[in-house]
Amino acid sequence: MSILTKFSNVLKEVFWLKPSSRRKTTIRKSVKKVKPAKLKKRAVAKVSKILASAKRKTPRVDPNLVKVGEMTHYFDRIKVGVVKITKGTILIGDRLTIIGKKSKFVQKVWSMQIESQDVKVAKKGQSIGLKVDKPTQVGDIVYK
Repeated sequence: MSILTKFSNVLKEVFWLKPSSRRKTTIRKSVKKVKPAKLKKRAVAKVSKILASAKRKTPRVDPNLVKVGEMTHYFDRIKVGVVKITKGTILIGDRLTIIGKKSKFVQKVWSMQIESQDVKVAKKGQSIGLKVDKPTQVGDIVYK
């Protein structure tokens, strides 16, 4: 035996190193072999779970609510949103539901203005400034 092989054997004993061929066999035994049909079923199940969770994330709207308008602008410093009314009317004291990509909340109308004038009623076709409790975005839908 050469000096290098003796030295490597001593190192193996001191550091409890296993031969490399044994490591490969233990790793191979621990890996389970899965048939392609089972892989396909697992992949389909994972994809269906992902699609189901994506469907759940879309906001659900109460069927009794009516779409009244849409946010056209939001001033974050004063927390006021501009709402273009597309259907019906909005009165002071109405409960509005605002739903968007990042927001979903219900609030009561406390303050409403048209052209910097306080109003109590807003009709179809008008744009109103509405004091909101939470931040909104352009395109959020307003329900009554």
